[in-house]
Amino acid sequence: MQPTESCVPPVMSPGRGAKMFRVALLDTTVPGEPGSMGRYRDQLAGALDKYFPDEVSVSVKFLGCERETLNRTPNRLRMWRRHYHIWRSARNLDVSKYDLVHLLDGSFGYAAGTVQSDRVVVTVHDVIPRLQMDRVFAGAPPVGRGARWLIKRSLQGVGASSMVCSVSQSTADDLSRFDCLPDGGIRVVPNAIETELFEGSGELSSEVGQSTPYLFHLGNNGFYKNRAGAIEIFKRIHTSVPVRLVLAGPEPDDSLRQVCNASGVAERIEFVIDPDQKTLTKYYRAAAAFLFPSLYEGFGWPPLEAMAAGCPVVSSDAGSLREVVGDAGVIASCGDYDTMARGCERLLIDEVFRDRMIQAGTERVKQFSRKRLAENMMGVYRAVLERNGDGRKMANRTSERNRQENG
Repeated sequence: MQPTESCVPPVMSPGRGAKMFRVALLDTTVPGEPGSMGRYRDQLAGALDKYFPDEVSVSVKFLGCERETLNRTPNRLRMWRRHYHIWRSARNLDVSKYDLVHLLDGSFGYAAGTVQSDRVVVTVHDVIPRLQMDRVFAGAPPVGRGARWLIKRSLQGVGASSMVCSVSQSTADDLSRFDCLPDGGIRVVPNAIETELFEGSGELSSEVGQSTPYLFHLGNNGFYKNRAGAIEIFKRIHTSVPVRLVLAGPEPDDSLRQVCNASGVAERIEFVIDPDQKTLTKYYRAAAAFLFPSLYEGFGWPPLEAMAAGCPVVSSDAGSLREVVGDAGVIASCGDYDTMARGCERLLIDEVFRDRMIQAGTERVKQFSRKRLAENMMGVYRAVLERNGDGRKMANRTSERNRQENG
């Protein structure tokens, strides 16, 4: 089993006469849809362009389906239409224009095995679907036969790449567990946080419509985000501590509504539906604490966002969260709702402890800068190019395939 590398040496600027290399970032998102993959794309492309403009030329190549195409497809076929479109786009990509291609989402890892290049980097953010197949998460929905086939094909494609970037050591360990180990190995390249989006003066609860202190949670309705767990923790906070719970994200589904209504504290729970960035920042900055009892995270941006906004964090240790939060928050074992409730109580009543956690969070986010992301990723690119050479095998392979297909 190959070891992972958690640290990539910074890449120095090239000397005079050094050749700029060309990287294609393969984008599998659906335009206009919210999600972390678009954020990762913009973050990485912007960081490389800002910090290494004389060494790397970055192009974003869209492999995904347009929203209009998916809307014209029957619901039961939309997922497969999207995957087929990505597979076909990857297969037909003219890689002769690039020295290296980088698939930004390992969930579509089959594309790495399809693209006609021998220099392919894949970023893997998590392996939640594969863990679901093994029923790691109690109460998670079952994985169907078609999805199982697709998950296995994606992991095979990831393993056949030149090198894998994992956004956390936790995800790297999961990949190793499933023997998903490319020849070039796995390097841990953590995501970055855009601190400027969360800066500002301290907000008062009243500025976001709250008359009392509140705990804040951000997440979708996916089982692993554990919105129901946030409500359970809130229930366990002592009644002598005046506090409300604000859950931000999509419209709650029926099961979460039922949990809320049966909690006995529904009158002190509020849902904020899909807040924009400006509103989200205000809720972070005005919150007494950020509560994040996730069942699994491949990375976990929200705790970093909270720290950047000056909001102390109470989190589970699931997946990568201990790596991300470190000593800058209250960390409890996944599912230990009592300890998380006690952590919330302490942050609500102990101002000295709260200030210490806020300061620790401010320092913590400095470890996740976009400059460090760019430096680490350049280290990956250079390692792949040095390992696989700087010839033009990909151009010859693409030209030969095109000649065969066109007769």
